[in-house]
Amino acid sequence: MGNRVRRLGLAAAVGSCLLAGVATAQTASQAATQGPLRLVPQPSPSPAVEPSSPPSSLVPPQPAPATAVVRPGQPAANPAPIPQAAPSADPAQLTPPTHRPQPTDRVAAVRAFYDALGQADAARANTYVIPEKRGSGAYDIASMNRFYGNMSVPIRLLAAEAAGRDAVRVRYHYVHVSGRACDGAAEVALAERDGLALIERIRALNDC
Repeated sequence: MGNRVRRLGLAAAVGSCLLAGVATAQTASQAATQGPLRLVPQPSPSPAVEPSSPPSSLVPPQPAPATAVVRPGQPAANPAPIPQAAPSADPAQLTPPTHRPQPTDRVAAVRAFYDALGQADAARANTYVIPEKRGSGAYDIASMNRFYGNMSVPIRLLAAEAAGRDAVRVRYHYVHVSGRACDGAAEVALAERDGLALIERIRALNDC
């Protein structure tokens, strides 16, 4: 009986040791498996970099058209007229200015007078006449233009020479459209006005 009790006690002690060993092994295994908790830093995600878009060309702001405010009873303003290009003048309608060479000697004044008659320009011929006789009598512009403009051969001065202090003797030639030819001669009297030599009268020395 006593031996049996001893065997049972020995078996119980052995079982307890085995149980304790198993528990210790399980604890060690769990500790080895789990281990101490460590904080491992996680790499922070790099910020997303958006591709830069090419800079757009800057367009300067355009001024907004002014809004016309029309009050009650006020007439609407008419739009400003569009400027039109000025029409170019027709060269054929332009009258060239009368040229006056301002001769100071008598022979030059007489030559200029007959040169104007040769071009049937009575207005220019009158600028070589004293002011009180211009455009009247034998120097009427319309009559002179009509006569000297009806030439088949215009009047041409052949000679002009001084004949005293205030006179110039001339010879000239022309052929009228009627067929009448003239080899004329005349004595031209001149007067000085404002430093200029001007024709005072013309006296024919033959029939033309």
